[in-house]
Amino acid sequence: MILAIETSDIWLSVAFWDETKRKTLLEQNLELPAQHATLLASVVKNGQEFVRQTIKKALAFEEKISAVAVAVGPGSFTGLRIGLSFVQGFCFAHEIPVVGISNHQVLATQMKPCDQKMFTIIDARREEVYLAQIDFDAEGFPEIEEHSIVLKEKLPEVIPAGSLLVKPEFHELDSEIVRNLRVKGVTLHSKGQYNARLLAELGWQKIRKFGPDDLKELEPMYIRPFAGVL
Repeated sequence: MILAIETSDIWLSVAFWDETKRKTLLEQNLELPAQHATLLASVVKNGQEFVRQTIKKALAFEEKISAVAVAVGPGSFTGLRIGLSFVQGFCFAHEIPVVGISNHQVLATQMKPCDQKMFTIIDARREEVYLAQIDFDAEGFPEIEEHSIVLKEKLPEVIPAGSLLVKPEFHELDSEIVRNLRVKGVTLHSKGQYNARLLAELGWQKIRKFGPDDLKELEPMYIRPFAGVL
């Protein structure tokens, strides 16, 4: 059974996924206010208690946790640290392998591989986005070819004509940017979701292909240096 934990944005999402039957056994989602600077202590306490309570419920399935998949971003600095800190302690204590999955990969896996070039974007604040180009391997696993930070207004310039662009549903783009993308023939998928269920299956695929990550080396996916809690 795969335990997956997603804390990179407004949702704390936890799922238990059966790798034998390839289905979700249990998933719980908790919406958190985006006030990390003032709510950090309570978010850590409530988030860890939520995970512990979910694990207790999962034990009723009499399944053993074989691996943990955790979101590594890009996303909220504080949220990512909460998830990674819990996972590192949990996996170390129980000697469970871990894999980190990027939110870009979670967004990409919601679309079927196609002939179009695929890009994903994640809000980076300051009118910028994290931009990644995604390529699927022969087994359908999404791999990040390159990533960078781009001004939102520059997206129509940097996204190649005829590409597919995937973004989270809750991150908005200005209507003029959307219009310019469509004029260029870019297909925009605006219903992307972050959730632990998708994270779990990607984690299972990654472990099968590459093995687990080094627990001590697991870090959030940052493109620019951390400059403070926003």
